[in-house]
Amino acid sequence: MIYSYCKRCNLESPGDMCTGCGKRAPVSAQMDQWSIAAHPLTDGRVWRSVLFSLLASAVLLMAVVFGMEAVINGGEAAGVLFRGSLPRMILALVPVGMAAAFLFLLLQGQEVEVFKLDAQGAHLRTWHGPQKWKSWARLQSADPRKNVPQQDGSVVHLSQERHLLWKDVQSVQYRPSKATISIYHTPHVAPLVLRLPPEEYELAKAYVGKYCKGK
Repeated sequence: MIYSYCKRCNLESPGDMCTGCGKRAPVSAQMDQWSIAAHPLTDGRVWRSVLFSLLASAVLLMAVVFGMEAVINGGEAAGVLFRGSLPRMILALVPVGMAAAFLFLLLQGQEVEVFKLDAQGAHLRTWHGPQKWKSWARLQSADPRKNVPQQDGSVVHLSQERHLLWKDVQSVQYRPSKATISIYHTPHVAPLVLRLPPEEYELAKAYVGKYCKGK
């Protein structure tokens, strides 16, 4: 949804008109902002990442162990070791790791991702409840300075934030079927992925395209 900020009234209003003075905000003062509420426990992307990491770690560990055995004691000794119970023990780390991931994701609880596109770039802030265990389950410190009171009296905690300037964007990938826009830039290998409600997709696509023409 488009919001605008009026310097005269120091007020943020929905749409491109200030609700205080009634004047239209300049394009540079307009922003597209939306939020996505989700639970990491039910996020398929998270589980795919966890499974891939565990499998890659198991394969790497087996390669190191059997490789060292072959170098030190020869290929025959490595073969004997491979036919033993060690490979099964290493692969058992995968279900154990999945179970541990389930517990951590369960403790994380619901989070809200707030996306904002403005004249400077794309911004993502992730918020969750102020409970300390929710930060610890995300392997983060429960810094009370990141707790932000809300108008309704509740408190939310800033889990993470990421900012990408338009001038740093190298390429953009649009996925309307998944309602996502992936923005790639120089400092990070992983893109900033804009997750959108389907009804907000075209508006965000037009906003990104305005600053990333030909990318």
